[in-house]
Amino acid sequence: MQHRRALWLIAGILGVSAAVLLVCLGGLLALLLALSTLALKQPLEVSSALQAAGLIVVGLAIGIPLALEGWMGLQERSSQPFNPSRTLWLWLALVPAFVILILLGAAVGYLPQAIDLQLPADSVLWAQTLLLPPIHVLAMSIPPLLVLGLVGWGLQGTGGTRRDIVAGMAGGGCLGLAIAIVFELAIIIAVIIAVTVGVILTPGGVEKLYALAQNMEDPAWQADASNVTDLLLSPIIVVSLFGLLCGVVPLIEETFKTLAGGLAGRWIRPQPGRTFLWGVAAGAGFALAENLLNGAAGGAESWAAVAVARVGATAMHCLASGLLSWGWGQLWTARRPLRLLGTFGIAVVLHGLWNGGAVGMAYAGMLAMAQGEGAMRWISIPGLAAIAIVATMGLLTISFLIALFLIARRLANQEQDRLRYGAAIAEAAPYPTPTL
Repeated sequence: MQHRRALWLIAGILGVSAAVLLVCLGGLLALLLALSTLALKQPLEVSSALQAAGLIVVGLAIGIPLALEGWMGLQERSSQPFNPSRTLWLWLALVPAFVILILLGAAVGYLPQAIDLQLPADSVLWAQTLLLPPIHVLAMSIPPLLVLGLVGWGLQGTGGTRRDIVAGMAGGGCLGLAIAIVFELAIIIAVIIAVTVGVILTPGGVEKLYALAQNMEDPAWQADASNVTDLLLSPIIVVSLFGLLCGVVPLIEETFKTLAGGLAGRWIRPQPGRTFLWGVAAGAGFALAENLLNGAAGGAESWAAVAVARVGATAMHCLASGLLSWGWGQLWTARRPLRLLGTFGIAVVLHGLWNGGAVGMAYAGMLAMAQGEGAMRWISIPGLAAIAIVATMGLLTISFLIALFLIARRLANQEQDRLRYGAAIAEAAPYPTPTL
């Protein structure tokens, strides 16, 4: 019992710290953006505004609930079972809302260019900066809610409580993401240094690096799409991107997404349904933070496409984390470490395949755009490859959602069978013979 109280105390402290830190970082980023625009006359960056809003929302949506649940857990107050009985209505309400938000976001990004409004560029940027952040926050928050509702429906109240959801989302969306970012940045820097040293050691390498640096500072060179395409298609860039995004990043992120819940299970020893819910919640928290932060990287024009892609990424994160968290539970309750290793391997493979599809789609789309103008570019080999990858990733998204529901329902049935068996054993047990 003391271990659990200590865990909830730590959770409450982490919740307060995460809320204060992320809200302050988001506010600081918004302040720097305003100062650079108004005082230094720098052009507005819509992506920075979206990231500032994302930081603030992550801090408020995850940090404050975690602090409250940590306080109530410390006082040993009970939490209601997570059993969303109206999941169908949730989906019927949120799916159309998501579609409407995507259309609104696309309109904000493309409407001024589409209707050829004679507006100053600054006015368009200000409009996008003011209108897109609320759309961004609402749209990027819907996919994790949909997945959590689907899994809760499948578990039928046997998986855990609402407190478990809050703790799991915080473990994945704050702690897991923060540690993963540190490791990923360190590895990316190491790769850049290694590649740079390798180029320098080749004949004429120094001159090539100097020429590349000069070109990167030339706006005319950057404006020519063929130059950027040739750079991204260089073998060293292709190999580095696929190696990082399909191998290194999945290994790091799957290691840390469920680490907090996995270690907490050492003392709590939860049932399989509860561990699966912990992992799904961790994946949902990780996906929420990633949606709000990485989903802003494309700016206003690419926002709608990125937002749609985040639906599949959210389902992938939740499924991979749910399976891995179940493996953690098998380690602590059944003493089967091989199941943990197996689920870790499955999670990394799922994550790597999804990232590989995303990178391949980006490259195919880039090559298709270089084929010319109009819709005929999509009939080319790169265009057809991009369409095929998009279709495959759409089917994967549906498969991930179905798998999440079926696994949750099977774990719920197993838990109900266990409870019925325990009740039958207790009922059949003979009454103790009274002693005189």
